[in-house]
Order: sequence, then structure tokens, then C-alpha cells
Amino acid sequence: PAEQPASGGDGGSYILQVASFKTPADAERLKAKLALLGLSSSVQQVTINGKDTYYRVRTGPYKGKEAVNKAKSQLAGKGHEAMTIKLK
Repeated sequence: PAEQPASGGDGGSYILQVASFKTPADAERLKAKLALLGLSSSVQQVTINGKDTYYRVRTGPYKGKEAVNKAKSQLAGKGHEAMTIKLK
């Protein structure tokens, strides 16, 4: 699905990008830590500019702003600054 930074309104679906790493091992390590917090996450491999590969750790989807903000607060409490992405 197309992605865009979250803005106003509720009713939509959201995901949280918790981190982006250069190695899959680092991404999998964070995914395991999130599982211990009760957060299901996935690792997405992306290639930027046809050469740099990154491994993004994301949680969700969450239905509505309240649910995504609750998860974001839980992550912040553990030292993770997550980015909210609204799904179209």
C-alpha cells in the first residue's frame, strides 16, 4: 500500500516504523525485543537508490489514531522513537 506520514483525522489504518538497520541481524534482534513487549512486528527489506539496502522494523497495522498512539507511547516508554505511517 502507498504510505504517507500520518496527519489529522481518525478512521484510517496506521503502522509504526520503529527502526531501520543496515543489517538483517540488527532488525531481527529488535523484532525479538518487540515480541517480548507483546508487539507483533515485521522486517521489510528495501533498496534505496538501487544500491543501499535497509531493513525496516514495523509494527501494526493499527485501526485509528487512538490505537497507534497507544502503541507509540508503549514504544517510547522503552526508548524507541517510532514514526507513524498512514496506510491508504
